Amino acid sequence: MSAVFSIVLFFVYMWGLGFTALYNLKKPENIFERHLMYVAIGLGIFPILSILLNFLHIPLDWRIFLLVSVAFPIYCLVRNHKSIKFTPVNLTKSNLTLLFALVIFFISLFVYSNGSFTYPYLEDSDPWDHAVGIKYVALEKTAYDPDVTHPDYAIDPVISYMDPYPPAYDILLGVLHQTHLDVIWVMKFFNSLIISLGILFFYLFAKKFMGSSGKALFATAVLAAIPSYLSHFIWAHSLVVTLVFPLMFAFESIEEDKKWWYIAALIFGSIWVTQNIEQPTKITTLLVIYIIVNSIVTRKFQKHATIAAVSGLLLSFLWWGAMLLKYKTSAFIAYYGGDTGSAEIASQVGSSSLSFIGKVITVIPRFFDPGGSASRAYLFRDFFQAPLNNMINNPIGIGIVLTLLVFLSIVWILLKNKASIIQNRWLTVSLFWLVFTFLGVNGETFNLNIARGAFRVWMLMAIPLSLIAAEGFSLLYDKASKMNKLFGSALLLVILFGIFQTSFIPKYSTNNAIWPTAGSFQGGPQEASQYAQWFATLEPNTKVYFYSNRDKLALGFNAYSCLWCQNVIDFRQDILSHNVTELYTFLKENDYEYLLLGRMDYLYLATDENSTALLDRRIQEISNSGLFRPAYQVDQVMVALRIL
Repeated sequence: MSAVFSIVLFFVYMWGLGFTALYNLKKPENIFERHLMYVAIGLGIFPILSILLNFLHIPLDWRIFLLVSVAFPIYCLVRNHKSIKFTPVNLTKSNLTLLFALVIFFISLFVYSNGSFTYPYLEDSDPWDHAVGIKYVALEKTAYDPDVTHPDYAIDPVISYMDPYPPAYDILLGVLHQTHLDVIWVMKFFNSLIISLGILFFYLFAKKFMGSSGKALFATAVLAAIPSYLSHFIWAHSLVVTLVFPLMFAFESIEEDKKWWYIAALIFGSIWVTQNIEQPTKITTLLVIYIIVNSIVTRKFQKHATIAAVSGLLLSFLWWGAMLLKYKTSAFIAYYGGDTGSAEIASQVGSSSLSFIGKVITVIPRFFDPGGSASRAYLFRDFFQAPLNNMINNPIGIGIVLTLLVFLSIVWILLKNKASIIQNRWLTVSLFWLVFTFLGVNGETFNLNIARGAFRVWMLMAIPLSLIAAEGFSLLYDKASKMNKLFGSALLLVILFGIFQTSFIPKYSTNNAIWPTAGSFQGGPQEASQYAQWFATLEPNTKVYFYSNRDKLALGFNAYSCLWCQNVIDFRQDILSHNVTELYTFLKENDYEYLLLGRMDYLYLATDENSTALLDRRIQEISNSGLFRPAYQVDQVMVALRIL
């Protein structure tokens, strides 16, 4: 099926789910915003719906999602078709600002998708692991790990981003992969689309939150330009951060229509089944701040908001409860404490209550450890200057003009315009959000354990930064316009140009650079491209076997190897012990078409002189056996052998 068909299905799934959920609720009056909100809410509901279907052991098949999403809209269409009326579209201020927001969306989509398709491979290591989960969902139509054993791991033996890792991101892309066989295209395009839709959803949230379409549009432009707000890196963070905006729109809508609480609960549950503890914990903190500040400012306990938050957490136990039952509590705690070795986890199962409590106490601080794969102490220049060459999974930096604008905005608000804090509930919330995220980003700088993974807080800090920058600019613009309207317009252009130069250009540069890839390619991007060139000549899902344990690369290159099958796991454990006849027999019995040998086999298998000599002998035996024929070769890099 075509890529266009999958794109259409994506919007049908989301629009249908959103339409169904919001049918009897108060919705935006603007018809375009209403339909966009259907998509936003649908995307927010999809993750928890997929977990429910999986919990009930209903296949995660695209036709089932299509049926669930369109059943009620079709019923409504049939029932009300005679009363449907088409009203003419007027160029109102609301429509005009939404049009500009759509322009920002399309620019963002171009930046992310163009950069993602700059190279033919998946970047770093996380996307390769996601490719395994996506392929698994697409083929097996479940998000529970297969019932296999692995000698090295007791939990998560073969699929990194599934079971016990919450799988909603891989489910979404896996369902989309069922209708388009090119997994690389599905991952790169839809990841970019999700991020870009998030920027558009932010506009809807900001407009409702701030009560101004003009401020919301400026804030949206800022969010799209900030380098630290998500790159095109393919991982579950793309979806979980995007869900913040329909979530907060739902919470903002509770005051007008109490029934919105269950929408808020569904989306909050979705957040907790999309990414693994880390970002949901931070987002929960932002939500708690929101509820507390609202309760204080309005002098009224936010009962329905609190019920929604608690209900969302309970809903997420459709996943977390199943994982606790499957792996037992002590092993589960050990895993999330960072002890992934099978021996230690196994020893925790059935341990005494006292030992278990001690383990919990030991693990809790790790949930708030500011460290991470790229966290460090940040300096002023890390905020002030946005580098052209940045981190790929979570870039850092704000930009000179935006940093100055936000700083001046905060000073002006606190010293000259304190009344705005009292009058604007959203501004108070935003300031507290900024305090939390700024301290979270600087966890290692100040040695503060308030948010796990300091470098991953950058993307969340961009949200209050954008809102406060919009308020600050509004104050500056009003002041300048009172002096001279032309001066106010000139100020707008100057600031936008400054943001474009010092924030957007670095963001564009980072997202359109040639990114590094997994360590499985000794020669880096060039070697990965050489592999990609050959894989591109194969039909999707052609069975390819890597001699050393790199089969996830086959899945990431749109081929196939059942690395979650027990016989494949068992055969690979001591691959060098199998002679060429045994290797050939195994590959033929499992319908493999190609065997890949490469220099990386030496890194994985040749650990000493004996294993190096044995690997040399095995490769020579394979070459001389007459059972394989060279199909593609890059000297000193790899050779693909056709299995005869």
